[in-house]
Amino acid sequence: MKTTREAVPDQPAPAPIAVRGLRTVAAVSGKGGVGKTNLMANLAIASASLGARVLLVDGDLGLANVDVLLGLSPEQSLADVLEGRCSLDEALVAGPRGIHVLPAASARQDLAALDGAPLSGLRELLRRSARDYDLVLIDAGAGIGPTPLGLAVGCDPVLVVTTPEPISLADAYATLKVVHQTAPGSRLELVVNSVRDETEARRVHAQLERVTRRFLGLEIGFRGHLPHDPRLVEAVRSQQAVVEAFPNSAVARRMASLAAGLLRESRSGPRAMEAGRDRRPPAGAAR
Repeated sequence: MKTTREAVPDQPAPAPIAVRGLRTVAAVSGKGGVGKTNLMANLAIASASLGARVLLVDGDLGLANVDVLLGLSPEQSLADVLEGRCSLDEALVAGPRGIHVLPAASARQDLAALDGAPLSGLRELLRRSARDYDLVLIDAGAGIGPTPLGLAVGCDPVLVVTTPEPISLADAYATLKVVHQTAPGSRLELVVNSVRDETEARRVHAQLERVTRRFLGLEIGFRGHLPHDPRLVEAVRSQQAVVEAFPNSAVARRMASLAAGLLRESRSGPRAMEAGRDRRPPAGAAR
């Protein structure tokens, strides 16, 4: 999806997808290829390894990525759900560490531009299903179109993923601007990928926040960083999450730390996780 920097017209912010006491996190990016899907897939698996019930939603509705990344072979997708051929529960696929994955369709241009009533209907379906999980992670598509924005706004937090590259930073600013204009109350946090160390990541955050404060009056949180690590490329080629394939690698340790941070915040909320609860397997999963 081509990134633009045009402001969106004023419109009411959609109701939150999350239910009370549940952590629902979305990841967005102005530019594709910054590691957003890798981040969300690894956060899901790392969180599940810590005992959380996790739903991972592939929100790039017309260009499925999560199932390919994790080596899954779904029989149904969100397209089947939206077109009435199956329920959302029937479309779920069991993934590593017991996560549930809601796969997107592939090569569906119409779904890539989903908006209006169909998008509202999808948000309501996700809201209902979210009650069965401790953590819902939405990998929204790249860009600032109605579909990624519609899935992201109302989540808490919205993670904006970027790299130190100038083009990526420019697109991250455009994304921050449009999300802020669409839903001014959104909690926006930056994840800086492919950096040498935390110092470089915090420098990128400070640089971007200076601009958002000056032109938008907006402060952005710093969720964390991911180091450049060749082990991540190896994991992708083997269709595995790096936290599974190379758990002791630098990037896997950072993924695990980010997941632990999200879960700590969830557990301190009004609905703390209960140890030892049964996971409900996806309807289409083998039993």
